[in-house]
Amino acid sequence: MNLIKIRKDLHKIPELGFKEFKTQAYIMNILKQFPLILHTFDFTGIVAEYKKNDGDYLIFRADMDALPITEETGCGFESIHKGRMHACGHDIHMTILLGLIEKVLKIKPDQNILFVFQPAEEGEGGAAKIIETGIFNNYKISAAFALHVYGKLPIGTISTKSGIFFANASEFNIRFEGKTAHVAFPENGKNSFAASIDFYHEMKKKLSQRFGNKYICEIGKISAGQVRNAIPDKTVFEGTMRSFSNENQNEMKNILREIAQEIQAKTDVKIIPEFLSDYVSVDNNDDLYQKFVAKIKDSKYQFLEANAVMTGEDFGFFTKKFPGLLFWLGADNGDHYDLHYSKFLPDEKAIEVGIDVLWKMIE
Repeated sequence: MNLIKIRKDLHKIPELGFKEFKTQAYIMNILKQFPLILHTFDFTGIVAEYKKNDGDYLIFRADMDALPITEETGCGFESIHKGRMHACGHDIHMTILLGLIEKVLKIKPDQNILFVFQPAEEGEGGAAKIIETGIFNNYKISAAFALHVYGKLPIGTISTKSGIFFANASEFNIRFEGKTAHVAFPENGKNSFAASIDFYHEMKKKLSQRFGNKYICEIGKISAGQVRNAIPDKTVFEGTMRSFSNENQNEMKNILREIAQEIQAKTDVKIIPEFLSDYVSVDNNDDLYQKFVAKIKDSKYQFLEANAVMTGEDFGFFTKKFPGLLFWLGADNGDHYDLHYSKFLPDEKAIEVGIDVLWKMIE
């Protein structure tokens, strides 16, 4: 296979969670050429099964979805889908998994493997969805592996840690429902945006007092108002919260509920907190970690011990169910851009490194 072409093809057709129809079709056209057992669902996931014996299975997972970001890489193979971009490197992840499949079928190791192409990692809970199908209940799974490109590590550098690696992540909306009025007569309205400002300041103050710097709770998108000279009757916050424990996640939600009640009583603007998807933390198995580090340190690659990060990753659903390991794969192309940025473009040299490192987990 021409992996560089595959990466570029996938990069051109980014799709959002559970809408990866072109991506799924592209991958299926490749997989159908191989002697694999293919499993599909009523959504866009794919599980490709390599069966060699009656023993246990390894899982290797790649995520498929993209982000609602307008690309600014100037790479020459930009997204053809307006306002959509592979700004998190999932095009590289899928290409690496296809390359690993090709290597497995060439060398034919005596190890059963499930190759998982998982939709909707970016906030839609695709990992939980594919696990909930029950497909993995049909197999004895001994370990699950995944990687994530990182634009601030050089090619050939691998980084991970034992235990909690990526944080718990919860998404939420806060809806503010007031009453519009002409700005000349504010007494006739209920300013939803003003109430949202009060809410934001209280949120920051109370969460900081309670958790210090051991949390993230931030608003990434704000929608408010209709015209410049009318008080906005509706405002919506779209946000995310991160921490390293389920207890802290639940406590943060309760604090936001309490603040909503306080500001509603103060402003008479109705405030409705909505809590959406929850991602559990990625908890790397220590035995897998020790074996992984030994393999990397005995190779040509550089290993760096990672710190726990506030990044959310739904591979945590896999590590909750099976012994699992996620690692950073260096992919810096020299510009040092970070994940979820419109100019983020992982170096294609990371593809061969990723294949080789995952292969070491099969060896």
